[in-house]
Amino acid sequence: MSYLCVLTILLGSGMGDVSTGWSKIGGGLFAQQAPPVFDNATESSQALQPPAETESGIPKPAVSAVGKGNDKADGDRGNFDKPTDLDAYLQELKTAVDSGEMTEEAAREAWDDAMSKLNKQDGEEAERRGRDWIGENLVFFLATVYGSVILLFVAILMISYTVVKRRGKARTENLQKTMAELGLDFEPLGDESLLLELSSLPLFNRGRGKKITNLIEADTADLQMQVFDYQFITGHGKSRKVHRTSVVLVRSGTLVLPGMQVRPRKAFADGIKAMFGGGGIAMDQYPEFAKNYVVESAQPDQTRDFLDAKMVAACERNPGCSFECQSGVLLHFRAGKRTDTDAESIRRCIGEGFQLFQDVSERLQRNA
Repeated sequence: MSYLCVLTILLGSGMGDVSTGWSKIGGGLFAQQAPPVFDNATESSQALQPPAETESGIPKPAVSAVGKGNDKADGDRGNFDKPTDLDAYLQELKTAVDSGEMTEEAAREAWDDAMSKLNKQDGEEAERRGRDWIGENLVFFLATVYGSVILLFVAILMISYTVVKRRGKARTENLQKTMAELGLDFEPLGDESLLLELSSLPLFNRGRGKKITNLIEADTADLQMQVFDYQFITGHGKSRKVHRTSVVLVRSGTLVLPGMQVRPRKAFADGIKAMFGGGGIAMDQYPEFAKNYVVESAQPDQTRDFLDAKMVAACERNPGCSFECQSGVLLHFRAGKRTDTDAESIRRCIGEGFQLFQDVSERLQRNA
């Protein structure tokens, strides 16, 4: 009898040690290495179904919360809709490991695969909901997109307009101070009658929105000289461009001239015109001048005769400058350029215009 008691105690002690050891190997170690959610699942899990067995011999737990497609041993997780589904699945993996039906490595791979597929499903679901929302609210969506584009475009226009207006105001104020220093008359709003008077000249025969501002009067006893800012617009939409140029205008009864325009050559545009028979009057006797300048006139013979060697040299004296003339009127300017507002720049601009007037006057005297 005593031997039987001792044997019973030893067997009970051995079974306890085996159970404790398995618990450390199967459950304890797995719980330490598994994601944090594994620990929470142990307390929150409910009664579980017994694990099924795969054809490969590796047991697979059945997740009762989902019911279909949730075999983990072969890597197929199925669909989880609630956090409790994950808790149940986690507990089933732990149960499989504790019972020896699944290794820790296989259980961990099954769990990682389940989380990966769940994240993918969540992303696809979010994308689908986004598409569904756009489809159901298409009018609102399009109105928002196009409204934002229009508002952005309007904001850019308003900012551009404000910047240009401020710069124009600052330029006028600076010119006004300079004219007071030089003792010259100044009209910030210009003179609209000049547009009609000069409308036959090429510079004033282009574009729309024409405007003359910042008119400076620098008359002498022999002639009328004016300097002003001229603005016009060409193109529409993205091709719209505002052209701003400072112009020196000289008027005198002694200027008996053919109507003509002398301007710097534009390589591409004038090259295209030349291909179709345009490109101005041929000036073969002055090849370097013809290379850099274009001469246009409705009176080619008189213009070619007027542009002798000294007159050509006068045109080349100021690279980038243009001049246009008709009887009684002479213009001098740099296309797309405005003079600075300081006194020295204004004097230089007026001086170049007056020098051109003298060169033209001398040419007329030679012709006489």
